[in-house]
Amino acid sequence: MKIAFLLHNAYGITATVRAVTNLSGALAARHEVEIVSCYRTADRMPLAVADGVRVRALVDLRPNSRHDATDRADLRVPGTVCPQDETHTGPTPPSRLGEARLAAHLRNTDADVVIATRPYLVCFLAEYGRSDYLRIGQEHRTRDLHTAALRSELDAAISRLDAYVTLTQADLHAYRAALPHSSFPRARTRLASIPVCCPASGVEPSTGDSRIVLAAGRLTPMKRHDRLLDAFAEVTAKHPDWSLRIYGRGAERARLQRRIGELGLHNNVLLMGARTPMEPEWAKAAIAVVPHGAEPSGAALVEAMACGVPVLSTDCDHAPREIIEPGVNGLIVPGDGDGDGDGDGDGDGDGEGHGSGALADAMCRLIENEPERRGMAEAALKNAERFRPERISAQYETLFADCRSELGGGARSSRKSGGGPRLWRRTRLLVERLGARRPGSPAAVNCRVLKGGSLLFQVPGEQLTPGPWEVVLRPRCGGSGDVVRLPLEGHEREGDGPARALLERRHWELAEGDWDVRLARAGGIWSRRVRAGLVETARLLDPDVGLRPERGEGRFWIPYATQDGELVLRARLRPAHAEVTAVEVGDETVRLTGSLRGRTARAHHYRFRARIPGERATVLDAACYVDPRGDFDVTVPVRAMAEHHPGREALWELRLTAYGGPELRLGMVSGDLVDRRDVCVFPVGRYTGSGGSALTVSFQLTHDHDLVLRTTAAVPGLPQPGESP
Repeated sequence: MKIAFLLHNAYGITATVRAVTNLSGALAARHEVEIVSCYRTADRMPLAVADGVRVRALVDLRPNSRHDATDRADLRVPGTVCPQDETHTGPTPPSRLGEARLAAHLRNTDADVVIATRPYLVCFLAEYGRSDYLRIGQEHRTRDLHTAALRSELDAAISRLDAYVTLTQADLHAYRAALPHSSFPRARTRLASIPVCCPASGVEPSTGDSRIVLAAGRLTPMKRHDRLLDAFAEVTAKHPDWSLRIYGRGAERARLQRRIGELGLHNNVLLMGARTPMEPEWAKAAIAVVPHGAEPSGAALVEAMACGVPVLSTDCDHAPREIIEPGVNGLIVPGDGDGDGDGDGDGDGDGEGHGSGALADAMCRLIENEPERRGMAEAALKNAERFRPERISAQYETLFADCRSELGGGARSSRKSGGGPRLWRRTRLLVERLGARRPGSPAAVNCRVLKGGSLLFQVPGEQLTPGPWEVVLRPRCGGSGDVVRLPLEGHEREGDGPARALLERRHWELAEGDWDVRLARAGGIWSRRVRAGLVETARLLDPDVGLRPERGEGRFWIPYATQDGELVLRARLRPAHAEVTAVEVGDETVRLTGSLRGRTARAHHYRFRARIPGERATVLDAACYVDPRGDFDVTVPVRAMAEHHPGREALWELRLTAYGGPELRLGMVSGDLVDRRDVCVFPVGRYTGSGGSALTVSFQLTHDHDLVLRTTAAVPGLPQPGESP
């Protein structure tokens, strides 16, 4: 059977694209599967598809794409189908060219099943789809989130399809109530509920040892991250050692960043941007939070559970109540002004703690009750098995069979059966035997940081031809350091499992900088490019990799994926440095707290010194005491900076020094973040001197993650750092 999914734009990161990618991979184990993207806006899909899934785009919108004069004219004419769908006001609105090509595709496709994934495409499939293949629509939001006009048009389209699938039982009941069976022509449309598909994560489950609360979702008003920030401000008042990470991109980022500053949460909350895949990030969390105003699919809940993380969600339509068993694998709290407030959803609470207060109480409950939290984590792992691909794909196969049975039995196919695998599939299998999944494609390599900081590389056996292979590390951009060759073990012949190579921290010392990861035949000259698979860095949060002073070490490695998807390793070499953990900036003083790392003296009187490069004399000096654990705390008056400020702007290097000891650079280099500059936003202080002179003070990170201080003299009439022009 051939199954085709219709997506508006498969080259973005949305919940719909993620759901279709997972489901298509599940069905590809037994069927021929194709993803048809109406528009193409990037060179590759950000979400990797399974090997058996083919992807095609109908209209190429990349900057270098070519169109004739007629196509260019049709691209400028808006589409006409289902104008109520917000797709028409989105970044890639339908065009006359796109609609013409989609209609032609639906007329000529040889698929047995065509699945439309949003209202616009559902309406298009109902209008232009043929009756000799199954036409199925999917609801990736909820009925209540659609406008009345869109619901009316969507209802009319659904009545002309063979089936319509919701993600929750509650939404199914809503559609059944709105679309009585008698409204369907010849009673042909079948309504069904099949939950979101979530493959096994493949990552090492969360240990639960971190002090990280994690949330993920587009930064839009509906996701209610503002409510989460207000709640976390209450949490940090009781538990200042816990932090919050919010993953996603969207128009709300600037507003949320301002709110973080207003609440003084810059040391505890990070806006991380988008990550793909998310599973390695979920595995770093001790608690997952979904503060949304609506959660149609529950994909984030299931992904977090699959990584062994207990989930906390607001009681929003409709998925949380069908995924979470309160008190067993997570908690459900009331949303805005409703619910009982006790977190178990049973209606027997005391009525207090609505909104952000309920979220704060529930987070504190999980933080303060570690046995309960770990018990929920174990239950969450088991619960995630309900959403495994084999179970969800079986439900879809049952739906396909039921639809064919109700419509007279037998497969309604527009193509002849028994023709064997297609040419493209045979070509793909041949290419696999030659050592690459597709012509010119790089191999996918997984990398996991082990306890203690060593790295484990894993390569699926089907991506290698028989014989000995090596993982090769080369300094990027001509950097210093010898080439490192690590033998891949466990793959000597066809059919073997994944091959593994170990970069042991006790045996290797890499020069500081970036290192490219490649694959090569043992002893060979040529190497293959490598695509980042699962990159697991949760162990970099462990204290023994954080390099407390007693460890006497100062080197660690952070694997990461570049924007182009390549696997790269960043080596950091700090025999001794001062790791800054918190920054406070006021109008009168700045304060830095942190701990010494590497080979450093402890319980010693250090001096904090700031100097401007090029100046011979140290222009700022303050006492700094380091306790026996290596923790330091230094406060510097802004007045002293103003007195030595040389002019319009100055950048100060920061050091800790001790008599007879090393000079320590202050920075933020430990942990799992390969580049903190986009996620660490520091507050700005403004100092006004006795003579009316003004100075702005702010911290920033260099490329090497050293912390530097920027002072800027205010110029009347010009915007200053931290102000809008």
